[in-house]
Amino acid sequence: GDPRVRPLLDVARADMPCANAAAGEDVRRSFEARARRDYVGQHQAWNFVRRALESYVGLAPRATCADWVLHFTGPSGSGKSFLAEIIASAAFEEWEEERYPRAQLGLASTSCALLGSLGLALGPLGATLGCAAGAAVAASAVDRAQEVLPSVLPAWHRSFRASAPFPGQCGVRLHKFSRGSGLSEVEAFEHAVAHQLLRDPAAVIVLDDVGRLADAAAFDRLGKLLCGVGGSAVPEFRTSATEPELVPASRALFILTSDLEVGAADGGGSMGCEAGSFEQMLGAVREQSRRFWASRKQLTPDWWEALPIVPFRELCSDELTAAAAKYLHRQCEEAGKRLDDEMHRRSSWALGARVTHRWVGSVRHGPRSLAALEAYVAEEAARNALVGGRQGAWVLSDFHHSVMRPAFARLMLPDEHGGTLLSAGGHRREGSVWNNST
Repeated sequence: GDPRVRPLLDVARADMPCANAAAGEDVRRSFEARARRDYVGQHQAWNFVRRALESYVGLAPRATCADWVLHFTGPSGSGKSFLAEIIASAAFEEWEEERYPRAQLGLASTSCALLGSLGLALGPLGATLGCAAGAAVAASAVDRAQEVLPSVLPAWHRSFRASAPFPGQCGVRLHKFSRGSGLSEVEAFEHAVAHQLLRDPAAVIVLDDVGRLADAAAFDRLGKLLCGVGGSAVPEFRTSATEPELVPASRALFILTSDLEVGAADGGGSMGCEAGSFEQMLGAVREQSRRFWASRKQLTPDWWEALPIVPFRELCSDELTAAAAKYLHRQCEEAGKRLDDEMHRRSSWALGARVTHRWVGSVRHGPRSLAALEAYVAEEAARNALVGGRQGAWVLSDFHHSVMRPAFARLMLPDEHGGTLLSAGGHRREGSVWNNST
């Protein structure tokens, strides 16, 4: 509350926007490229996304909440959340700056040994103090040299770009309400978004499964947050419940997803994999929406009807097969990035020499991997009586959490001897008089 502090906060925030934010003209190109490479089906949704991105990057004016909010809705497992991920990662690339944990180890060890040996004349305590002083002086010297003479020490970069998969990258917030959430959960969401916007005003906020809210008060509060008062005001988010600061969201993009599946099917197969025209899909989604609000004995809120609805249909069986193959390809790419990051973390430098590690292998999937994934999908579909697109992204997501994540952890997990699957792959050592790298 001190007015003398506020200018300092403003200066600090000006330096904080996310370094991984893509340039405005690159956001749409990145979205198109990744969607063509990784996404399957739902081409009818792309036109909505293109228009939203034009508004988001400043190529079109923003006047109502329809310009800064997208609402993806349709059957579960049809790719709504994944398309939101592609949009967010087009706006904010999936990397973060990570400091080298051992960048000063060689110099610090040398300084420790030198000053420690000089302090040994004073006894064990002198040796200990000398070693500590040497390491501290070495670290300070490297920091100062990096600031004053960055071009002279190009190899002593203190950070590298590490992989930060969605939603871990800067500039992105993924929120998922628990089932039966009320007003307090919406307020917690508001405060979290406010702090995200302070970091980067152009943040992408993904609100997954918005239909999990329980009561009218929670929906009403969410509507006022997204659309402002009257549906055309720039939304503002409070940083806290007490003495809040209002943070405008005029540059942000909000993406909502909802299943809206109440009861059985949509009445005419309009959301099946062989869905007809876009108008039929839109009509089916509106009917789902009507049933959704009727089941809660509530009138459809005005802000809900004001949002642009982007309908999704179920995936066909051939699309599901293509989605599984593309999923495995993405995981292989991610594994390669993690291995490269691990090589960076093992690097160290000393005066006149450095030790670096390079990953020269590859990560691939073959027919056995694809067959294992397809068998998993078929087993889960049969066990849960899932049909059509409902066995699509839902089962792939379940596979990712229950199978792929443990596999990633095992890739880097040391055994009782300190070795990993990576270190078991063999090494090649290269060196010279002045430089040594492995």
